[in-house]
Amino acid sequence: MKLLFPVPSETSPDDALRLAIETAAAHSGKIHALFVVDEEGIGRLEAGAPPGAIEMAHEAFELLQARESSRAAKAVEAAQAACGKAGVAVTGEVLTGSPHETIGLAAADCDLLVSGISSRYAFGGHDRPAALALSFMKERTIPVLLAASPYRPIGTIAIGCGGGERTLRAVGALTKLGLWRTGCRIVLIAVDDDPDRAEQKLSGPRTILAEAGYPAVSEMIAPLPKVENFLAACDRISADVVVLGGFGEHRWDDLFGFSITTRMLREARHHLFLFM
Repeated sequence: MKLLFPVPSETSPDDALRLAIETAAAHSGKIHALFVVDEEGIGRLEAGAPPGAIEMAHEAFELLQARESSRAAKAVEAAQAACGKAGVAVTGEVLTGSPHETIGLAAADCDLLVSGISSRYAFGGHDRPAALALSFMKERTIPVLLAASPYRPIGTIAIGCGGGERTLRAVGALTKLGLWRTGCRIVLIAVDDDPDRAEQKLSGPRTILAEAGYPAVSEMIAPLPKVENFLAACDRISADVVVLGGFGEHRWDDLFGFSITTRMLREARHHLFLFM
């Protein structure tokens, strides 16, 4: 398994790096640490210069780019050192360009992207936390594993069983990578007041896991309302990672914070494995 670890430019990489290292070590994986110097973001400063100050702005652009490149090299070296100390194979790279485009190209050669829920990659921190990683999840470029803050070691995995295709794709992506097949407890959680509907939601993920050779899993049915009781169920089992099929079925739920994924991103108390 090859993990892509985009080194954030404006936030601490520690929580996400620890999660990447733990995941790689547990699955005989290797890590590619990539820092993208946001040339477009730095260039916006130059583009906004008033008439008569273009030359000064260009000099400032070159100085900022050189400074960011130097900082990037040190950040990648630190990530490589941490991986080496843990005995995890690692490669490191510094590139200049658009973070979204450059990291997207690198993702095509990797199996899993590991980032932090709070990670930012645009120069000056002008992107929203985790926005870049979530964009790849929405585009189905690569499965995404987002690190909670503070970091928590992985022992229990909760799988949200919503009954739709997104849930099945997320569980399928998890089993394809072989994540947490051994040494962890997996709990399937369905939220519904109707036992028959809850069973239908559980049956698909249960079958995918069994066919992939995972040991028997635990199951839990919680009553409605969905968001509050799903979060409570995750807390009840002390879930460290929550597996979800991206965002909810209704975009308005995401906009107003009514989806499970949106709430969990906001609270940042659990690692999130996401795929749509």
